[in-house]
This record gives sequence, C-alpha cells and structure tokens, in this order.
Amino acid sequence: MKNEDQIRSLVVAIEDKDITIKKLSAQVGNLEVQNADYSQIVAELSDKLKLYENKYGTVFRAARNTSDQK
Repeated sequence: MKNEDQIRSLVVAIEDKDITIKKLSAQVGNLEVQNADYSQIVAELSDKLKLYENKYGTVFRAARNTSDQK
C-alpha cells in the first residue's frame, strides 16, 4: 500500500507540474504579444518624434548637472 500511495502522489505531482507549465507557457505567449505591441508603439512614437524634431527642433535636452550650479 505504501508504494501505491507514493506512486499516486507522484502522478498527482506530475499532473500539477504539467498544468503549471501549460499556464506559464500561455503567460509567456501573452507577454511576448504585449512586448511586440509595445515595441511597435515605441517605434511609431520615435518616428513621430524624429519628424517633429526635424520640423520644429529638439524637444528633449539633457539636464544640466546640478552639482555645477552652486
């Protein structure tokens, strides 16, 4: 009986592991899609910013070092 209980416990643990792997794989797939979407958005906004800067000049400038201003 002891061996059968151990085998049943192992089977349940393996099934739980398989379910967890499937869930995590689905989450990874969703994150990859989100990453692709955000990458496309960043690329589009970067292109628009370049066009704006070419037309109107620099939008963002590096901040001055505050330690030099005493």
